[in-house]
Amino acid sequence: PIRIKALAAKAAKTWTPIICSTMTRMLFATIAALLGLAAAVTPEELENYFYSTSGLDLSRAEAHMLAMQEADSLTKCGVTVSDIKALAGVLYSTSYIDMSKAEIRQQLLPLAKQHIDPEELKNMWTALYSTSSLDLSKSECKSRSIELTKYRAEPDQVKALYDVLYRSINLPKTQAQSDTLELAAAGCDPKALEASYKASRDLNSAKSSALRANLNGEAKRFAKDGKAYTLAEFQQYYGKDYFLEWLAAPAEKRVANDYKAYTASEFRMFFGSSWESKFTAGLPATQMRIAEDGKIYNIEEFVQYYKDSWQKKWAAAPEVPCKECHAAKEVVV
Repeated sequence: PIRIKALAAKAAKTWTPIICSTMTRMLFATIAALLGLAAAVTPEELENYFYSTSGLDLSRAEAHMLAMQEADSLTKCGVTVSDIKALAGVLYSTSYIDMSKAEIRQQLLPLAKQHIDPEELKNMWTALYSTSSLDLSKSECKSRSIELTKYRAEPDQVKALYDVLYRSINLPKTQAQSDTLELAAAGCDPKALEASYKASRDLNSAKSSALRANLNGEAKRFAKDGKAYTLAEFQQYYGKDYFLEWLAAPAEKRVANDYKAYTASEFRMFFGSSWESKFTAGLPATQMRIAEDGKIYNIEEFVQYYKDSWQKKWAAAPEVPCKECHAAKEVVV
């Protein structure tokens, strides 16, 4: 027993510093990840990227001026130079969006500040451009892939919707393409669309039903009054105008376990079959964006200031981390 106690004491002395060291590293890694937004980008980093030929290829004076203008808002949005480079790579690639340098200079930073994910953009482009999917022209793919990625539409759903409309319902190709783009932006369940059409042979009725069925009816969007409602509630309130009102409405987001806010469709893209329990368990996010005066406001404040035009202003505004995302970081620290 004495020898066992001695060995135990020796083991404790040996392993305790290792365990503590490991836990410390994990703690600091977690804190570093959560606080990464605090100093996301510096004017010097931005200037160097804007000036480089692999970046925006501006003159040194232009790069300096742009960096000074954009550093603050990019930091508030949590956008790093690495994020900007990754997005620029997809936008500039001839295999994907194929923007000119002039187009990238105009669109890169606004898209980065709305957190357009490069991989999601690539997947959306493939779904729209592939001959086995929508088979859109390259010029139409350029704008449509960005548009649908902003809606947080699901590339797999895009392809499935087109298969139903073109191959099962037998719409003409151009109409199937057009309907797919509209329904994908709104979020529409392809299986429900096919089943409802087979039962009713009424495409408009089938669309309405499949839109309600998408994401098991969990998804909500913010109407003109600044409150979140399901699609069924939009249909009930707005009647025949519900579809356009739904498209204009920003999507509700919830906070995931990485302390970031995501839409219901993003939860499904990431978590797969377990998305719904994760989504309903998440805190509703108080979304925040930068208004034209350079200050940060939530949806309620946008409604109060911009009135009926708040949705359009919100759609164009840079997105910053939600209120609960900030609160979660403060609790961890």
